[in-house]
Amino acid sequence: MPDLGPATVVDGGASRSLNRRTLLVGAAGALAAAGLSAPVRAAAHRALVAASSGPRFDPALARQLQRALHDALRDPSIHAPGAILHVRSAKLGAWTGVAGLGRVAPDVPMRPNDRFRAGSIVKPFVSATVLQLAERGRLSLDAKLPDVLPASVIGRFPTAPDVTVRMLLSHRSGIPEWDLPAIDEQIARDPLKVWTVSEFLDLAAAQPPAFAPGTNYKYCNTEYNLLSLIIEGLTGGSWRKAVTRGVITPLGLRHTTLPAPGNASIKGAHAHAYGELDGRTVDQTRVDPSIAGAAGGGALVTTVQDLTRFLDALLKGRLFRHRDTLRQMLTFAPAPDVGGQVGYGLGVEQRIFPGNVEMIGHLGTAAGYNAYVARLPAQHVTIASAINWAEDPSPLLLPAVHALATTHR
Repeated sequence: MPDLGPATVVDGGASRSLNRRTLLVGAAGALAAAGLSAPVRAAAHRALVAASSGPRFDPALARQLQRALHDALRDPSIHAPGAILHVRSAKLGAWTGVAGLGRVAPDVPMRPNDRFRAGSIVKPFVSATVLQLAERGRLSLDAKLPDVLPASVIGRFPTAPDVTVRMLLSHRSGIPEWDLPAIDEQIARDPLKVWTVSEFLDLAAAQPPAFAPGTNYKYCNTEYNLLSLIIEGLTGGSWRKAVTRGVITPLGLRHTTLPAPGNASIKGAHAHAYGELDGRTVDQTRVDPSIAGAAGGGALVTTVQDLTRFLDALLKGRLFRHRDTLRQMLTFAPAPDVGGQVGYGLGVEQRIFPGNVEMIGHLGTAAGYNAYVARLPAQHVTIASAINWAEDPSPLLLPAVHALATTHR
């Protein structure tokens, strides 16, 4: 199926562009970031350039992208010891660059294939699974929550009878958020706690609804926890198994996993995660995958290469039986938010970067990590990045996207 052109936007949502430096931090499980010590930052400036995957990749562009990696780690607003950047294009080929450290004390350079936790990037994986179930007639996207969830769940939320599955997917339900600063603090102090969806729902139910269902947009992790329960009710198994069977395995994402609750380790080569707690830099790599559940947090372990493979396949319609399913997923209603976000579809963000560069994908923040994957539809390029501190990735992404956009004018 051919690559999509510019995505559908309703009500002129693409008119707002990124006019400030900040992208977005604050997905489920994110912790406030502060400065690394001077010795660590100095070590982080050492860099390793990953080999190009083929001779077609423009060496001048590769140098620009590598410079963006170096400069980002030197930026005073960046605390991450290391960064990975991956670019994939049918015309350009594939390129991966790394800089800085994947682990501090002992110092280990960042490696091109290092795994990391991708936070809320799991949302399009979950959305695709829900849409697959809808294609198979297992549910309707316009079904109300009482039709797809038990009374013990919907009884927590007074507006549930007016909320549809589609509203959950697009963050338009008004269901309250559970991920508040106090919870992030609790996660930081007890990273191995195994959380249950019921705990998230109880925390959310203690808050008032954000707005009447369907009347507005507000990013909310609770909605994807509810979607995980819908998946489990329809499939009779865990949402992790359903996403693996419907998305990860068919696409051959060999380095992508959804570890079970209680398994806090990351298998294979991986970048360590860092953050600040009580004024000290701490290693946050080992957190329980139950943190945030299907909303993100520590649930998805992956690589930049697998993320671009996933997004390219998704946007080509390879996960769906009918093209109309992808059209619905990529119909962006206005969703103005920080970082140039102008629209949100069904589990997919639309952003406008400087130079009016459209980006279709998703951002993710986990304890100690920030990741982003997006397609530049006009340039036919996909980009993925990861840094090992939960902070704003703008110093890396903005120059990298500028280099790609100007190369493909």
